[in-house]
Amino acid sequence: MALTIGSFDGVHLGHLDVIGHVIASAKDLEVQPALITFEPHPRCVLDPANCPQTITTLQEKLALLEAAGVEHAIVLRFDRELASLSPQEFVDRLATVMELRRWVIGYDFAFGRGRTGSAHWLLEHGHTVEVVSPFQIDGHDLHSSEVRRLITAGEIEHANRLLGREYSMAGPVEAGERVGRQLGFPTANIGVEPNKLIPALGAYAGRARAPEGDFIAALSVGYRPTFGGTQLRVEAFLLDFEGDLYQRRLELRFVRYLHPDIKFPSTDELVRQLHQDVADTRRAVSR
Repeated sequence: MALTIGSFDGVHLGHLDVIGHVIASAKDLEVQPALITFEPHPRCVLDPANCPQTITTLQEKLALLEAAGVEHAIVLRFDRELASLSPQEFVDRLATVMELRRWVIGYDFAFGRGRTGSAHWLLEHGHTVEVVSPFQIDGHDLHSSEVRRLITAGEIEHANRLLGREYSMAGPVEAGERVGRQLGFPTANIGVEPNKLIPALGAYAGRARAPEGDFIAALSVGYRPTFGGTQLRVEAFLLDFEGDLYQRRLELRFVRYLHPDIKFPSTDELVRQLHQDVADTRRAVSR
């Protein structure tokens, strides 16, 4: 096998570059490409105080890896026992389940106890290694941490450029207070998976994928401050849609940040803004 290893959170353009190299290597060697990833993120075990929110849930990550052409995606549970393995112990475990012909790794790849395993270590121990150069956009190396920063800052268009797709969140539609329906804008509130990265509070132009198909959607991330809300909600008003989505799974895709989460002095002003958001959403997404 040709193998690559990493967290691959976000499956962004840099990750796709590494995946392209491992697929090409596998074809060159006439073997199968394989990828090992970890759940949870290693930092959540080794440094829980700085556990990052995930750009992609495990389900989302595996779907994106499959779409990228990865034939074998292997998920290892990352825990203290796995973290304690020396580089040789880790490699020995892999050797019991696969024949490794080539490692395809990022330039900053490290593994094993204390991150003592590296491309240099692998070469010293007789392995064939291809090191993939850093993937750059606008002269800067691409890292998942930068994608997270952009999403939490509301810079969704820039984040989407680094991802190579629109940032998305998915979950079952949950019951709400039906406030939107009373205002003429019935929204679907989705349940968010634990530790999933939440975009900056505010209104967004976006899309929604429902069982009935794809729709342009005005999205909102916030607390409904006009009504004194205290619970964070991620919700969508689907344009040109009529029906009941309760308990159906909905995927929301964020296209453009429109404005912050605003507390309006009256519901009339809120409704005026909602009309504007719908018009801005249709214009932004249609373009």
